[in-house]
Parts: sequence; C-alpha cells; structure tokens
Amino acid sequence: MKTKLTLSFAAIIFLSGSLMAQKKKEVAEKLFSDLVGTWRIQTIYDGKKDITSSDTTKIQWLEFSEDGHYKSVTGILATDSGSYRVNENHKSLYLQSAIEKGSDNTVEWKAEFKDNTLALTQDGTAHAARYRYVYVKTKDKNTANRPIKPQQ
Repeated sequence: MKTKLTLSFAAIIFLSGSLMAQKKKEVAEKLFSDLVGTWRIQTIYDGKKDITSSDTTKIQWLEFSEDGHYKSVTGILATDSGSYRVNENHKSLYLQSAIEKGSDNTVEWKAEFKDNTLALTQDGTAHAARYRYVYVKTKDKNTANRPIKPQQ
C-alpha cells in the first residue's frame, strides 16, 4: 500500500513538473513570436515628456526575424544589425550588435508588450533610464523581410 501511494505521489510530482516546464516553454515561444516582425517608432519619452517630434530617431524601425537576427533602420539607412535573444522571466531583450565591435556590445532592454505596441526601456545609467521608446508593429512575421517604407 505504501509503495502504491509513494509511486502515485511521485507520478503527480513528475506530471506537475512537466506541465510547468511546458508552460514556461509556451511563454518563451509567445514572447519570441510576439517580437518577430517590423516595428516603427511611435513615441519617444524623456521621463513623462513626449519628445518624438524633436528626436533624431523619430523615423526608426526595428526588424526582428525568426532566425534570431535584428536590424535597426533610421529613415532608409541601416544603423545597426546583429543577433537578439529574449529572457521571458525578466521580460528582457538583448541586442548584440554585429556592427559595434568590442567585448561588451550587448545591450539589455526591458520589453513590455501591450496589444500591438512594444515599449523598450533601459536600466544602468540615469541617462538611459530616463528614456522610453514605444514602437507599433507594422507587419507580421510573415512579411518581416520585405522592404521598409517609412511613414510620417
């Protein structure tokens, strides 16, 4: 009787652990799949102040592909590219530039998704923490590699 009870208890723990692992995998895949596509800057904040009209990145685009690569475009000029990864537990996005050479060329962003928007903020320096960049998704992952047509 004790053996059956012990085996039943072990099976329940194993199954609940497997379900939790599957749930974490689904969350990671959702965060990754939400990110894939093309994003156009919508609003730039300095603290609570909207500075979009005066900022030089007001025509910026970010493209994230399914193969883990990104491209940053300002106007029609590609300004950065490289690889990215996400950490679903910390809602972090890591961009590792292929253009910026050096030992520490990875930038960490806090990513918040809401509907079709992506808000990116940084920690670290007081200057970086002041700014928040809000992007709107303009294309789904099936059309992420098509040419960008900047909108005003």
